[in-house]
Amino acid sequence: GLNGDDFLELGLRNGRVVYSYNLGSGTATIISKPLDLTLHIHVIHLGRNLQKGWLKVDDQKNKTVTSPGRLVGLNVFSQFYLGGYREYTPELLPKGPRFKNGFQGCIFDVQVRTSINQGFKSPGSPEGHPNSGRSVGQCKDSPCSLIKCRNGGKCIESGSTVYCDCPSGWKGAFCTETVSVCDPEHDPPHLCRQGGTCVPLPNGYTCHCPLGTTGTYCEQG
Repeated sequence: GLNGDDFLELGLRNGRVVYSYNLGSGTATIISKPLDLTLHIHVIHLGRNLQKGWLKVDDQKNKTVTSPGRLVGLNVFSQFYLGGYREYTPELLPKGPRFKNGFQGCIFDVQVRTSINQGFKSPGSPEGHPNSGRSVGQCKDSPCSLIKCRNGGKCIESGSTVYCDCPSGWKGAFCTETVSVCDPEHDPPHLCRQGGTCVPLPNGYTCHCPLGTTGTYCEQG
């Protein structure tokens, strides 16, 4: 990202688990064998100690790699993102394997440790209760069971993303905002032309025309 080359990332590419990290002197990458799609749950163990990294997926053999260069530290824990790839600022994310999509699916257990001498712990405070997150589905429960769309809106699940599909005349995260005649969502759209500004009125709208234009819809020069 903008603050240097250091990163650690995990994702899926072409049905394989891809694990990459860069300590600042070159990227190390481990790619698993194709996932067994008959399994409904996949268990992944990954880690890094100094330059050595390892990855074990389900019952596949453990794979190891050593990062190039002389650097041995990884300073990224202040920005530890799980799930919402596209939701955050993509320009700050490492280029690495260039994953094309954000996280889709659900995670029900994550444990980390920051030292080889420590025990594994669930992130968050209190443990197991993270204070924020984005686009990580909760296994077994449909996210739509937690979302109440208003005014006839319908909850739509797309991977781990949830949104309300609003009927005509309504907008907003939960379909609680009315669509103004001047809003781009309004059907039909307003007719102001040549940079004219649409201004709602109690009955309809008017167009405020920029200098050099005139007419009901600023259509005349």
